[in-house]
Amino acid sequence: MKRAAPVTLAALLLAASGCASPSVIRRLPDPTITPPRPRISRAPVATPRPPPRPPPSTPLAGKVIVVDAGHGGHDPGALGVGPVPEETVNLGVALKLIPFLEQRGAQVIATRTGDRFVALDGRARMAEEARADLFVSIHADACPRSSVSGATIYVARGAGGASRRAAGSIAAALESSGIACRGVRKAGFRVLVGHSRPAVLIECGYLTNYHEARALGTSAYQARLAEAIAEGITDHFGP
Repeated sequence: MKRAAPVTLAALLLAASGCASPSVIRRLPDPTITPPRPRISRAPVATPRPPPRPPPSTPLAGKVIVVDAGHGGHDPGALGVGPVPEETVNLGVALKLIPFLEQRGAQVIATRTGDRFVALDGRARMAEEARADLFVSIHADACPRSSVSGATIYVARGAGGASRRAAGSIAAALESSGIACRGVRKAGFRVLVGHSRPAVLIECGYLTNYHEARALGTSAYQARLAEAIAEGITDHFGP
């Protein structure tokens, strides 16, 4: 007959409390111990690249434009009723037109940049030798009737399509900028017929009109004219 195993005090206490034996006790997690966080594998985030900068707008790139400030030196041009003679108005508009065209990518050749005289045939020869895509002559007009005002665009009487289209674009740009324009006319000016290149002559206004003469003598109005002319030239060469 086998001797019964001795009953320990711990076993009696567990039996009395209704608990299972130590071999079947489930261990609960210790609330004081923070379990390790699961390691999450994340895909690398690509850093977005800034959008490429658009190229500078150069719609006149590759174009050669001769800008001719009419008169100069011993030839003051029309005097009108204002304090500023035509030669000074022409040069002021031309010098403001040049950077507007260069900013758009054009190669600009000026017949004069100061108060000096250049013969008409010399101006025409510059356009021929440079094989200009456009010759632009800047002038101011005069009329016995002081009420006459507004800009006028001239082309040669036998002008080709390029000259006529350029004149039309410049006239439209002047009108769009709020500058009165009397339209496109034909004439036999030497700077228009003395070479074979496309050409326009712009009479920017009338120095014999009191209000227009005052405006033409100001730098602000000259800049306004120059910008409108540049817009017209750009429209002419645009797509």
